[in-house]
Amino acid sequence: MKQMKRIFLFAIVAVMMLASCGGSEETTEETNETIDTLDYADMNEISLKEHGLNMKIMLPEVASSTGASIEPKIEHDDGDYLWHVKIGTRFHLVIEDFGKEKNKVAGEKERLGDLDKIFVTEYLIDEPNLIMYKRTLHEDQGGKPSFHCYGETTIDGYIYVLRSQSDGSLKPIIDDMVKTIKSAKPVTESAA
Repeated sequence: MKQMKRIFLFAIVAVMMLASCGGSEETTEETNETIDTLDYADMNEISLKEHGLNMKIMLPEVASSTGASIEPKIEHDDGDYLWHVKIGTRFHLVIEDFGKEKNKVAGEKERLGDLDKIFVTEYLIDEPNLIMYKRTLHEDQGGKPSFHCYGETTIDGYIYVLRSQSDGSLKPIIDDMVKTIKSAKPVTESAA
């Protein structure tokens, strides 16, 4: 069992190192261009209809250390406004139903601004309906940077926020979440 854990961790670290190669930090324009031009070749579309949400999204293909595909898990309690989309131990996207409440990304940026005495927030993507940011503690406070995403989409007239967990994740995982957020669409009757 320990050997399998080591192999799995080694595979995750290797994938992250390969994904993070490429030199210096990107500017916002370069990041937007990179995300916008990426295709969904290594992703699969899933419908959340059977979980009470008329939405389809693209999710990354994730393999275990044995090479077997790790299936996404959707957690949702009937009547609740939260859906948790999980793949393995690191990919955890939260979908939140806000009804008719708009401008959620602007509100999130305002909330992050209120935390600027604690954190330095660097926006890597800053769009009206989507932000991706790197958050670090101020100098001399220690800690590692974390990456986060927060996006807003409208499905059937209702506002949904798709976001990373509050503690964030590694940049390659957040990059995948950004692609997932950008892929969110309503399920059409012909596709149902």
